[in-house]
Amino acid sequence: MLKRRILVYLCLIALVGIFTGLMAGSATAADSVLSWGDTGSQVTRLQQTLNNNGYWCGSADGIFGSKTFNAVLSFQKAVGIKADGIAGPVTLKYLGLESLMSSSQVSRSGSSRTITMVTTGYCPCSKCNYPYGGQPSYLGYPLKKGIIATDPRVIPMGTRIYVPGYGEGIAADQGGAIKGNRLDLCFSTHQQALNWGIKTVSVTILN
Repeated sequence: MLKRRILVYLCLIALVGIFTGLMAGSATAADSVLSWGDTGSQVTRLQQTLNNNGYWCGSADGIFGSKTFNAVLSFQKAVGIKADGIAGPVTLKYLGLESLMSSSQVSRSGSSRTITMVTTGYCPCSKCNYPYGGQPSYLGYPLKKGIIATDPRVIPMGTRIYVPGYGEGIAADQGGAIKGNRLDLCFSTHQQALNWGIKTVSVTILN
């Protein structure tokens, strides 16, 4: 009986050790990744290095936003590594920023989230906006690239959104066919809207 208790006790200690090790490994992996919404000195160094290498991401303000995302994406494509806009261990190594992997001076925003949406395109022309041609968006903004029509029950008006392949925009318009997880992205020309077609993408809600 005593031997059995000792054996159970040792097994529990072993399981706790394994779990602790896995959690530590996960934390280390997370600290080695810089992505949209992160802030801090790590992001500042990343931005400075990108700018110095010709991948302009604006002022090095320590905020990982759309410019930094696009700069990381351009760099990844240029060097032939996985292009996802996330500065992970491989990207940091190619940038000569291996020292950032062991640093923890980064803050992650809890306000951003991602949603899978079906997206289409439209433009300011009368054909796309019949019978409301010539009128502004629902919130009164001129129709142009960056205006996004949403179902306000899913994404409220005024919400900032990042759409991969399109960029950052604002939920400022509505449409009779835009219900549920649907977005209609405004483009500058009718042809650009047609070229977009119908795409299912994971969009980031920025606020």
